[in-house]
Amino acid sequence: MVKLGTYAAVSAVAAIAVVYHAFRSREQFYPAMIYLATSKISLVLLLNMGLVLMCTIWQLVKVIFLGTLREVEIERLNEQSWREVMEILFAMTIFRDEFNVSFVGMVTVLLFIKAFHWLAQKRVEYIETTPAVSRLSHARIVSFMLLLFTLDSIFLHTAVSHLLKTKRPSVALFFAFEYVILATSTVSMFFKYGLYMGDMLMEGRWESKAVYIFYLELVRDLLHLSLYLVFFLVIFVNYGLPLHLVRELYETFRNFKARVADFIRYRKVTSNMNERFPDASAEELGRSDATCIICREEMLAAKKLPCGHLFHVHCLRSWLERQQTCPTCRSPVLATEGGPAARTIDPAANPAHRHQQDQPAQEDGCRLHSSEIWT
Repeated sequence: MVKLGTYAAVSAVAAIAVVYHAFRSREQFYPAMIYLATSKISLVLLLNMGLVLMCTIWQLVKVIFLGTLREVEIERLNEQSWREVMEILFAMTIFRDEFNVSFVGMVTVLLFIKAFHWLAQKRVEYIETTPAVSRLSHARIVSFMLLLFTLDSIFLHTAVSHLLKTKRPSVALFFAFEYVILATSTVSMFFKYGLYMGDMLMEGRWESKAVYIFYLELVRDLLHLSLYLVFFLVIFVNYGLPLHLVRELYETFRNFKARVADFIRYRKVTSNMNERFPDASAEELGRSDATCIICREEMLAAKKLPCGHLFHVHCLRSWLERQQTCPTCRSPVLATEGGPAARTIDPAANPAHRHQQDQPAQEDGCRLHSSEIWT
């Protein structure tokens, strides 16, 4: 922070000196502005001052809304930044005829706003998986998401207004697309945070939370895939092949395809849970440890998987939304008849499986309310 302050002070002095020299030597406003816009040294110093102002704003926003960044947030920031810079360089080759100082400034602002979105996403994920979060932290992240949505809306409105005014394709297409993607991501993030708050008010017993999150992410991915396809076609028709969109289009399609496959598997498993998984008898509950390994609470009634392990019906349903294997022994729950999962294992008669049932399945994050990550 001290280094940034020193650099900012030097940059401010240099920018003031250039402006003073321009108005001192030209005496009139218009010639002075022409000089500042055409002189390479003046232009570099003024752009440098603009970058310093952006960095200062970055520090202020970070301190106000996020505080100290965690290591995982810094890693995400570094990884995403280099990838976005490369994609924007590819985009510049498409809009090379409109490359100017204004374009560089708008790209810089876009990178800063994208970085804030990455940090907000990681901070929301952190709050969702942390049991004790202060009210101040909740207020800060909500305010931060509202600020991001406001910025997305303002820049999106500016880009769309420019397109409607000129009525011809331009670099404003690129910025309109980027900001509509950011705006929809912010809305999705806000709704996901709202679902988390609802689950927290219910003390972690909202059984349908994961289902709503799944539908939310499915709709978001479908919307993003549609936007990518439309933008890809528009750019291809007016400018040529947009190489910077190929990877994003592929990843969005792959994510959407994976979510649809997860949904089909989930519906297949849960559509007839009562017939597929029988209720555990009182004798089976008494013979085994009557603690659900997913929620760590005692079971008065339970469902039995083909491998013989017992779980709460709502815990099992939530688990099957993410995995189609037993939380304890990893046996597939959809194995064909006569396959490995069809052979019922009595936990009481098999000490190895009894020991497995007592151990939490930590590698998949089996704690039900710790994460809603879909595989």
